[in-house]
Amino acid sequence: MFHLKVAAGTFDNHAGAVYIYSMTNKYISDFGLLRRSILLEPILTIAMGLFLLVSGCSENSSGPVNTPPIIESIEWDPAAVHPGSDVVLKVIANDPDGDSVRFRWTTYPKAGLFSDTLSDLCTLTVTPVLEGGMFLKVTLYASDSLNYNDTSIWIPLIEGETVSGHTYYANTEIPLPGVVVTIGKLIDTSSFRGAYEIKHISPGLRTITMVKDGCGDHTADLTVDSHMVYDIYADCPGLTRTVSGRITSFDDFGLQNVQLTVLNDDRTPTILSGVSDNMGNFTIEGVPPGKRTLTLEDLGNPVYHILSDTILITIVNDTNLQLRGRVKQDLFVSEGIDHPENWILQDIDYWKRWLVDSAGQCFLYNSCEVHGYGLLTMANPVSVPADAEAVTLAIDADLEDASLVIGYIVDGKSVFTQDVAMGTGEYNIVETVDISKVNPLGHELAIELYGLYNHSDVCASICLRRFELAFYK
Repeated sequence: MFHLKVAAGTFDNHAGAVYIYSMTNKYISDFGLLRRSILLEPILTIAMGLFLLVSGCSENSSGPVNTPPIIESIEWDPAAVHPGSDVVLKVIANDPDGDSVRFRWTTYPKAGLFSDTLSDLCTLTVTPVLEGGMFLKVTLYASDSLNYNDTSIWIPLIEGETVSGHTYYANTEIPLPGVVVTIGKLIDTSSFRGAYEIKHISPGLRTITMVKDGCGDHTADLTVDSHMVYDIYADCPGLTRTVSGRITSFDDFGLQNVQLTVLNDDRTPTILSGVSDNMGNFTIEGVPPGKRTLTLEDLGNPVYHILSDTILITIVNDTNLQLRGRVKQDLFVSEGIDHPENWILQDIDYWKRWLVDSAGQCFLYNSCEVHGYGLLTMANPVSVPADAEAVTLAIDADLEDASLVIGYIVDGKSVFTQDVAMGTGEYNIVETVDISKVNPLGHELAIELYGLYNHSDVCASICLRRFELAFYK
């Protein structure tokens, strides 16, 4: 609406100024100062009327109507996306009034990150926490500062492939937790057990990376297919430790050719190992920290037979160990038919002697040849050291429908018998001597071997190829 105002000059009663106000188009017209006179007033009145008529001003007149922008279409590529991947968005829009148009992109719920929320062309990175089979709503607002339009699209999310596996310390299957594993923009951190899983991966050639403080970076190209399993073995010089030390016998003799091997948590061997030198010294590099189990194995010590053993250690820093190897020393060994003088090969009362088999391979009990039960006794007892940890026996024998019984003689007295084998088959027996109520340590010990038949109408036989008594400490 227009308003007209005629004002008289402050200092001149015969001069006036004419102002026209437009409330819609917001402008002021100033006709300037005019000299008041009786002749000019009709002219001014006519001029003002013509101006109002030409400008279209009336009591109900208004300014031009604003038209909001028109959103013609939104294009996106690809048509369907995996969670965690990118989709490119482009809007085609115009403004009928020719005004400049501004844009704003949003998602609901907030399910991704736009490269530029105010551009007509942008990239949306979809959050990987969504699942395939869902739809992602994207809304665009177009504004010319006075009015706006909006429209929404629904982008389908599709299932991708999954890559899972474990992160381990190099040369082991000991879990390495806290590893950041990345494929493209998808990411996971390995658990306490070293497990990771990355979902929604587009099939094809992809690059997997691994990052953890203290470890070297790991990068590999994978051809991702259905439910792929990929384990990562990380070299971590900033985390692993060196285990070194010396292994000796009970008499402080350095034990050579002992292999020490670090075990995995499931007690399977790793390839982290060291072999002791001629002084008993050893070194193992790259050992993961924590509670670790080591095995000791004799690779051929020139002096002692070293018993296999396991030890449990806790590794925080580089560790030096002083280990005592358990060594075995033979008390009595019978191999084949060597040294028959070590046995009493004769009948004792109703017990029949054992024989030497025709092939010369073993001492033989045969019920059909001796016509009764057989007895094989050590000719002389052996002295067991009082400081020994234990006494062991080993038997290698073939039985055919027979029973083998061991009798223990301590300090000249028969104190205990024990069934060790029965039936038919090949027997390899290694066990600790456990005599009820009698400790053989520090005493004289001898062994009797009884051969018994199970059926009187069947020939029973026992072929003793090897017998051994030993102690270890």
